Amino acid sequence: MNGAMLGLVVWLTGFDLQAGTELQYAGTLFQQTKAGETEVKTFSLYALTLVDENGKPQIAYQLEERGGGNWGWPEQFGLFPPTDLTATKSLPIRLLHTHEEQQYSLPIRSPIFEFREKLALPASWTDGQREYVVTRKRNMKNREGLQVEVSSNLGRRQTIIVETVTGILLSLDEKVDIGRGDEFRLKMELQSQKQLADSELAKNRRALDSLREIQWGLGRTGEQKVVELTIDQLKSIQKELPRIQKEAEATSWSRFVASIARDLQQQQKRLDGVAGMQKKLVGQDAPKWNLKLVDGTTFSSSDARDKVVVLHFWQYRGEPLSEPYGQIGYLDFLNNKRKKLGVRVVGVNVDERFAGTENKGAATRSMKKLLEFMNVGYEMAIDDESTLAEFGDPRVLGAPLPLWIVIGHDGKVAHYHTGFYDIKPDEGLKQLDDAVVEAIRRQKAK
Repeated sequence: MNGAMLGLVVWLTGFDLQAGTELQYAGTLFQQTKAGETEVKTFSLYALTLVDENGKPQIAYQLEERGGGNWGWPEQFGLFPPTDLTATKSLPIRLLHTHEEQQYSLPIRSPIFEFREKLALPASWTDGQREYVVTRKRNMKNREGLQVEVSSNLGRRQTIIVETVTGILLSLDEKVDIGRGDEFRLKMELQSQKQLADSELAKNRRALDSLREIQWGLGRTGEQKVVELTIDQLKSIQKELPRIQKEAEATSWSRFVASIARDLQQQQKRLDGVAGMQKKLVGQDAPKWNLKLVDGTTFSSSDARDKVVVLHFWQYRGEPLSEPYGQIGYLDFLNNKRKKLGVRVVGVNVDERFAGTENKGAATRSMKKLLEFMNVGYEMAIDDESTLAEFGDPRVLGAPLPLWIVIGHDGKVAHYHTGFYDIKPDEGLKQLDDAVVEAIRRQKAK
C-alpha cells in the first residue's frame, strides 16, 4: 500500500463529512529561478465525497492540467479507495509535468487531511517519513483552520492550512525538487464547496460509475503518458459514449466527458490515417534504405534481399525513459527466438540530432545508456528521421512511435504496426511474431 493510500485509510476512521460534498481547487506550479518565480503550470482539482455500498467513505476526483504536459484522460480521474482494492491499482492524485524533455509525476495531497484527529494547538507527530507540527491558528475566507508544517530530513516541504472542524484542506504550499535538484513551488487553494442534493449525488455517481467501467476496461497501469486506443477499445467506448454523455448532463463530469468525446474524434482520425498507411505499404515493395549501424557498418535494403527483416523505429534514449521502454524487452526475446531461422531484427533509433554534428554525441551517449540498461542483443541503427519518413512517420498522423515493420524475403512490406502491442506476458509480441512466422513460411515455400 502506497503512502497516499495509507494516509487515506487513517483518515477514513474519523471521516464524518456528508456524502455529496463537492470541493473545487485551483493550483499553480512555479519554477524557482534567480530572477524569482516563473509560473510553468496551472491546474484545477475537483473532488467529491462518496460512500460505497458498504457505507465506507470514498473520494472521487478529476484533475485538469494546463501547460507543461498532462496525463491522458484515463489517468485524469479516479476513486480512492476503490471498492475492491485487489481489482484496481490505486494511485494518488498526481500532476504530470514536463521539465527539460522529461516527464515527472508529482503527487498531490488528499483534499481531506489524513490526520484530522491529531489537529490541536500545540501538537506534533510523525508518520515515520515526515514530521508534522501544528504552528498556529489561521482564518481563510471566514473558515477557521490550523497551519501545519510538514517536514522531512530535507527540511520543511509543505505548509498546509486545514479546516479544524471538517479536516478539509484549505490551502497547500509545497517545495518540490524536480530533475537534477531544480526547485519548484506548488500552491493549491480551495475555491468553492457545495453540498449536492441526494438526486444530484445519485446522478453524479451514475456518471462516475460509467466512467470507471471504461477506465477498468482499458486495462491501463496508471503510468502511461499518452492515450493510444486500439480499434476495439475505440469502438467499445464510442458505443457507450452517448449513454455516458446523457448521464453526465448537468453534473460536474459533463465537461470531462466532452473532453473524452473530442479525444475519441482524434483517435478515430489517427486510426483511419494509420489504416490508410498500412493499406498503402503492406504488400508493396519496401522503400529503399541505407542505415548506419552502431558498430560502424551499414545495413541497406540490398543487404536484406532473401531475408526476413524486422525494423523497430523508436526513440532509443536513456532519458526520458519510461515503461514499457518501447517494448524492446519483448522484441529482444523475439530476436533470440527467431534469429536462428535467419530473421534479422534491427532497432532504428529515430533522433533528429543525428542529422548534425553539434548534438550527435549527446544522442549517441543517451542511446548507449539505454542499450546497456536494457542489455539489448539485436542490432542497432541510427536515423535522423529521414528513413522513418520513407516508411511513413506515424507521428504526422498523431500516432506515436514505435513503428514496427516486417519485410519479407521478396522485399515487400508484410506487416506495419504503430504504437505498443497489447501484451500478455506469456505470449509476448504475439501479433508481431505471427507476422514474422508467416514471412518465414512464405520464404521457405518460394
